[in-house]
Amino acid sequence: MKCLTWNLEWKLPVSDAGRLIQEEITRHDPDVICFTEVVRNMVPAGYSIEADSDYGYKHNGGRRKVILWSKNPWTEIDIIGDDEMPRGRFVSGLTGGIRFVGICIPWSAAHVKDGRKDRKTWQDHVSYCRGLGRIFGRYDSDKVPTCILGDFNQRIPRVHQPIDVAKALTSAIPPEFTILTEGMQDSDGKNIIDHIVVSRELAGSMTQIIPRYASDGTELSDHVGVFTCLKNRKSEPCY
Repeated sequence: MKCLTWNLEWKLPVSDAGRLIQEEITRHDPDVICFTEVVRNMVPAGYSIEADSDYGYKHNGGRRKVILWSKNPWTEIDIIGDDEMPRGRFVSGLTGGIRFVGICIPWSAAHVKDGRKDRKTWQDHVSYCRGLGRIFGRYDSDKVPTCILGDFNQRIPRVHQPIDVAKALTSAIPPEFTILTEGMQDSDGKNIIDHIVVSRELAGSMTQIIPRYASDGTELSDHVGVFTCLKNRKSEPCY
């Protein structure tokens, strides 16, 4: 199953960047996409499930922090995750026999100097990680193949983020899960912050980066896209 996660930085389909993003998506032909910071009309035809529209910042109604898209229908949909997690940044569902979990972990300054202005630096981020840890544990116990993907807002392994913040994220991930994107770098040589994590039943192959810039120099997003092919560890490689 081919999967893509990409933070689109609110690009619109009528923009040059939006058009080129859609071309990249068509070229890679993914079966499942996790869109983060996405405008709803950037999502192609298919089956979509959306995080809550209220993520604490005002918008015109069309923005979502996370949308999961699939070529096939979704079941067992959840847009809450854990009560401690900041709202509007989580969605999960089953498709193709795999549970996909789309996340957008708050950045360090979420609601510090803008939005609700009621948080300290990294506060929402760490709260989200604690909730995510409980979700990982719950999903790990039910043995359904699971893929968690999206904008983690941390480089793995740690680069500059505070040690306790890095530990909050890594301790949330069970040791039996694999971070397919650990240590991956963008074209500028910087470790990426958009990740794909899979449970023990799954493996990834041909994981690759979609650059931030198109061949004509147009900036597609301030994030790279991450594309991988998932397979059951007992099955044949996918191409």
